[in-house]
Parts: sequence; structure tokens; C-alpha cells
Amino acid sequence: MRDQMEEMRAAEQQKIQQAVVSVNEETIQLRHTVARMREELENARASEQQKTQQAVAASRDEVIQLRATVQALRDEMERQKFGFEDSIQSLQAASRNEIKQLQLTIVDLRGKLETSDADGR
Repeated sequence: MRDQMEEMRAAEQQKIQQAVVSVNEETIQLRHTVARMREELENARASEQQKTQQAVAASRDEVIQLRATVQALRDEMERQKFGFEDSIQSLQAASRNEIKQLQLTIVDLRGKLETSDADGR
């Protein structure tokens, strides 16, 4: 009977040791799984951070290009404005000169007309 009890205790002890080994193996596997998941999470975070930085850099480049385009358009608009102002001033000066010439012609023709009227009387 004592031998049976010893065998039962030994069998129980073996079951306990197997359970402990099994739990330890499962714990090790879970720790490896957790480590892999953490690594994957860190990789995903790093990837997202890299994508975010790339998007920010692309946006920054686009803003710089748009600002350069706006400045180029402003410069072109100013150049055209000054060109139009010069054209208007030239046209106004030509118009004034033409008016003066026409007024002088009128004065000259009146003078001739008055002279011919005075000669004809």
C-alpha cells in the first residue's frame, strides 16, 4: 500500500512537473508572441511616422511651389500693369499732340479763311 501511495505521489509529482513545464513553455511562447507583436507595432508606428513625414514634406514642397507661382504671377501682373500704364500715357500724349495740331490747323485755316474773305470783299 505504501508503494502504491508512493507511486501515486510520484505520478502526481510527474503530472505537476509536466503541468509546470507546459505552463513554462506556454509562458515562453506568449512572451515571444508579445515581443513579436510589440516589434510589429513599433514597425507600424515607424512606417506611419515615415508616411506622415513624407506627406508633410510633400505638402511643404507644394506650398513652396505655389508661393513661387503666386509671386511669378504677381510679378507678371505688375509688369503688365506698368506696360499698360505706359501705353495709356503714350496714347494720351499722342492724343494731346493731335488735338494741338488740329487746333493749330483750325487757327491757320480760320486765318486763311478770314484773309480770303477780306480779300474778296
